[in-house]
Amino acid sequence: MKHYLGLSEYHLRQKQQEYPVHYEPERLINAHLLVCGMSGTGKSFQSKRLLGSAVQAGLEVDVFDVHDELDGIPGANACRYSQATGYGYNPLELDTDPHTGGVNRQTEYLLGLVREASPQLGIKQEMVLRNLLLDTYAMAGIYPDNPQTWQRHSITEAQRRQFTDARNYQALKQYYPTLDDLKSYGRRKLTTLTIGGDNKCISALEQLSRHYKRLSALQGKYAKASSDDELEKLGKQLNTSKDNCTSSYAAFIEAMQTGRELEDMLKYDSADTLASVLQRLELLNSAGIFRANPPPFGDTHARVHQLRSLTDEQQILFVKLRLRAIFERHKQAGPTRSGTEVRHIIFLDEAHKFFSKDGSDIINVIAREARKFGIGLWCASQSPNDFPESFLTNVGATLILGLHPTHWQTATTKLRLGKDTLKYIRAKEVVAVQLRMAGRAEPPFGNVIVG
Repeated sequence: MKHYLGLSEYHLRQKQQEYPVHYEPERLINAHLLVCGMSGTGKSFQSKRLLGSAVQAGLEVDVFDVHDELDGIPGANACRYSQATGYGYNPLELDTDPHTGGVNRQTEYLLGLVREASPQLGIKQEMVLRNLLLDTYAMAGIYPDNPQTWQRHSITEAQRRQFTDARNYQALKQYYPTLDDLKSYGRRKLTTLTIGGDNKCISALEQLSRHYKRLSALQGKYAKASSDDELEKLGKQLNTSKDNCTSSYAAFIEAMQTGRELEDMLKYDSADTLASVLQRLELLNSAGIFRANPPPFGDTHARVHQLRSLTDEQQILFVKLRLRAIFERHKQAGPTRSGTEVRHIIFLDEAHKFFSKDGSDIINVIAREARKFGIGLWCASQSPNDFPESFLTNVGATLILGLHPTHWQTATTKLRLGKDTLKYIRAKEVVAVQLRMAGRAEPPFGNVIVG
């Protein structure tokens, strides 16, 4: 790929020479790119030009567009994600590599994403969600300690509905479970915890719990009693409560069917905790991004994912799940032959919102490791100030289209960008560019008259 950025202002003004400046990722330390510019500086225009060059060069491209402003790229197909369209990806599909994938890996990854997007998720809720995921996989015959069970087919909602209506549950086990399966299993557990369902053992256990709490309260009162009448009255109540506990415990033992009833009660904590987890799943699924209806991109190699209809939480979860799928696919394909070849461009609009300080976060992993697998991470934002230093110091190319003066001081510190360079930037006419060439010393920013 060779993208024309413009003419060097220094050569044009000082030497009267037309010296073209190109973005050539295979000559840089990596293919990562940062485009920064406040509103009105031409960020969308320059981003489309860059993406058009990537598509024209035959690269695979995934654009995550949070404002729905980046469609119309020649050769790219766009898809809007919303409750109305119902397009999405199944988050329960597994990486089947025994070293990098599996049930536990996917479960922990999903929990990490939900935790990052929803800081209000409590420890008990997280435990319940983990158990729901593990049990849903187990219901489909997929087990953490048996990689041979990890291989399944992808399923669409229409296929799932067809098998479910026909009660062909054995056929369903040939496919990965979906978020609908997770919610359905959770609702059955909630029914059991709330009213006992058809499980008399759970009802008896809850009855025993209520009687035991009553007994504990009476014992406390009995210890504090001061008169003989009060002691006699409480003594009778204690005996009655003990009899109730004894009969309830006998009923619980008698009603046990599988031996796992108590374990289920412990795994799912309480009806309130489980209900709050199910509400979270409903909210996450409300936009349809986790429905098993793949978007209609077909065989196109350039995809624009339009995310404006999603909440910030849904955007973060969606983007990171897709990034992980992209990274794992190229990782399994192995490093490129040259180590500098570019295969795939990932473009993040308003990219700062997706970064975190966690070194194991998929974006940080891609920033560190994706070069050898041919992945370039292109990030667009209004300011470089919200990006971690680990990314800013390891990005192959940086384009500054124009920053608000309040951001100048931080930008000069983080990017080692001189104020003189910033001062001569003119929106849509002159930009500041830094290209870090492989094997060369740290280059300064230079002003470029954009073409």
